[in-house]
Amino acid sequence: MKQLLSFCSWNWSLYFFVFILSVPLVLSVSALTFAASSESTVPSQEILLQQQQDLEGELDEVNARLEEIRKQLRELDQTPVAQQSEEHRQTQTTLQEEEVETLEEMSIVSTRILKRPEGLTISSTPQSETDSQPTRTMKESMESLPGVVLRQANGPRDFSISIRGSGVKTSFAIRDIKVYEDGFQQTQSDGLSRLDIQDPWFMRSTEVIRGAASSLYDNYALGGVVHFRTRRGSDIQGVESFFSGGSYGFNKQAVALGTQYKNLDVSMFASNVAEDGFIHHSGYNTQTVNLNFRFTIDDKQNLYIKAMTNWLDTDVPTRLTKSQFNQNDRQAGTGTDARDQARLDRRTIIGLMYERELTPNLILTTEGDYDVKDINQYFNQITDNVNTNWKQYTDLRHRGQISGMPLNSYLGFFINNMEQEGQTFQNLNDGQGTRGNLIQNNRGTIRNIGGRFREELTFLPEWTVAGGLGFEQSIVSIQTINYTNGLVTSRPSTTKTYYNWAPEMSLTWKPRAGWRHWIRGSTGYGIPQFSNLTRNPVTGLPGSNFDLKPQKNVNVEFGHEAQLHETFNMQLVGFWIFFRDEIISQTISGGNTASINADSSEYRGVELSADWRPIPGWQFHGAYTHIDAKYINFTDRYLVNGVATDVKQDGNDVPNVPSDVLNMKVMYDDVKNNWGAWVESNYYNSYTLNNANTVGIPSYWIMNVNLHKTFTFNNDWVRFAKFFFEVNNIADKTYAASGQVVSDSTPDADKQLFFAGYGRSFYGGVTIGMF
Repeated sequence: MKQLLSFCSWNWSLYFFVFILSVPLVLSVSALTFAASSESTVPSQEILLQQQQDLEGELDEVNARLEEIRKQLRELDQTPVAQQSEEHRQTQTTLQEEEVETLEEMSIVSTRILKRPEGLTISSTPQSETDSQPTRTMKESMESLPGVVLRQANGPRDFSISIRGSGVKTSFAIRDIKVYEDGFQQTQSDGLSRLDIQDPWFMRSTEVIRGAASSLYDNYALGGVVHFRTRRGSDIQGVESFFSGGSYGFNKQAVALGTQYKNLDVSMFASNVAEDGFIHHSGYNTQTVNLNFRFTIDDKQNLYIKAMTNWLDTDVPTRLTKSQFNQNDRQAGTGTDARDQARLDRRTIIGLMYERELTPNLILTTEGDYDVKDINQYFNQITDNVNTNWKQYTDLRHRGQISGMPLNSYLGFFINNMEQEGQTFQNLNDGQGTRGNLIQNNRGTIRNIGGRFREELTFLPEWTVAGGLGFEQSIVSIQTINYTNGLVTSRPSTTKTYYNWAPEMSLTWKPRAGWRHWIRGSTGYGIPQFSNLTRNPVTGLPGSNFDLKPQKNVNVEFGHEAQLHETFNMQLVGFWIFFRDEIISQTISGGNTASINADSSEYRGVELSADWRPIPGWQFHGAYTHIDAKYINFTDRYLVNGVATDVKQDGNDVPNVPSDVLNMKVMYDDVKNNWGAWVESNYYNSYTLNNANTVGIPSYWIMNVNLHKTFTFNNDWVRFAKFFFEVNNIADKTYAASGQVVSDSTPDADKQLFFAGYGRSFYGGVTIGMF
């Protein structure tokens, strides 16, 4: 109780401190942005003119640099292909990269917030993490980031993502983390994201913001944000085709078309992937299309259109008990074949973003997205579900000064609405996935509306203080009809209104180039989702759970980044997270899950990453995460001999949170001869999978190796061919790669816990650049 009171006191202190900090900053941005006051804090006309001249001068310098780059590229393009030397092509590649960077610098297209918000813990992957690899899943590249864990869920690319322990109390998809791609939101209004629609081969990089971030990213950003960035047309400049194959029937074909011409950048990707699967009854085929259209209308306006869609047809095995796993880790699990477990899912997202420079200091962004998900899933019950989702955002970003101190300001408003219509049927267990009696009809809506602001004040040359506040009203409406043997037994319905505030503040010190130190306090929140509210909280069967509360957390972190040597960079972050009413979802049996609130829990840990490049061509990279997650005040509730029973779990470890994760990678690249290789090792310590901490997942250590070679050609048809060969789990280690939280109403011996990781597997492929 004392720790809970301490947490509440700290929480309200943070709210009050951010409020006190925000008042003068809000007043300043209002004056600067809208010229609504004549107080002395408003800059004089001379200051405003000087600011405008400074900005115009910066823009002129960037434009001049861009024109010089393009002039050199035009001269290089005049050289016939047959006469182009290796030095010529390297120069051309370098200039093209500089052109892209310069365009990004002058572009006003952003992710609807300040370009690089101060005081955040951010890490990202380079394009090499998705180049010359099988690109089967996003796990291949993201496991090199500290604080980030991916686990296999129900499908080939369906991985749950955990950041600092958030997002792991689920057996499928992504929860408690916001997902974006090229600035467009991928998370639906009910908080669900799925990696089915992200093909790693399309990606340029992945950026992760670690720690609660609801002040910037609203609902469900309890753990942080994942932002995927696809390759641009300027990265492709022609046609690329990709062919890959490997163990267990894996095969992939993909194509990319892209170009940049004057003010237009267009890229389009398409892929087809299929596999028999390592585990019995896990074969799949999936197709993905991704289109990006970026157009600079003039020097003040930009338009960006994005369209993406995914079709998925996959069999899904059942997780194994401990004895089943030890007997045969590749078996499909109890009842899988009888139920013919599978997912037939479709998802399409279409978005439009428009940005306009209203003044040299003020930029307006508006965005609209249409997102539809149509799923048919065959487990213990058969579920048909359609979600249509509309999302709209409007933001203002301002760069100015207050009393001579640089001030960056952000103000945004948003509204989104999602419709839910679903049916749940009995599975007849006839091996055909045949629908039996109707069990439940449900229909509902989630409507979120809110706003947010952020201020970043550089009060000394090396010091920046940032503060922000987000507010959101969420209205959830659900109507359900429950059936037994075809007869209506109940009609539970509810309308819930939730109000959430999310303050944030940070202090950053940059003593010199390559060094950054920061302290940050941030908050996150997440309302219950349809799937939480439409299942009985004890049995996990279709029903109602309308008393479930929103979950909230407070994240406190201290971070350090340093370039200790021109060849050595490191990042070290310590964090302490306080959860209130954390939503714990537990599997009861098969695909039936129940959700309950844990009054309070705490996560403490450290994240360390390092990159060392001692001599040309060699790179050593490592990322380590340690987390200690405990229930502080939690009364669990589950069936004991058929009776709902309360059980105290205070002091127990929060399940499914790995205590230690280590990734190490040694890379060598011979730039002159266009070949390279790397060796990678991943270690996961053991951790528990139930609230009583009586069962868990064993620790494991696996190694992967990759060899790649690029050939360049002097003709008009083929520009290059990138070959790779990769061996994963070279020691053929048997290990459980994924676990789920299982209720203690099920005896430990019968708990369905594990999906096995792949055994030794071989992959090879080629990317061919044409035209």
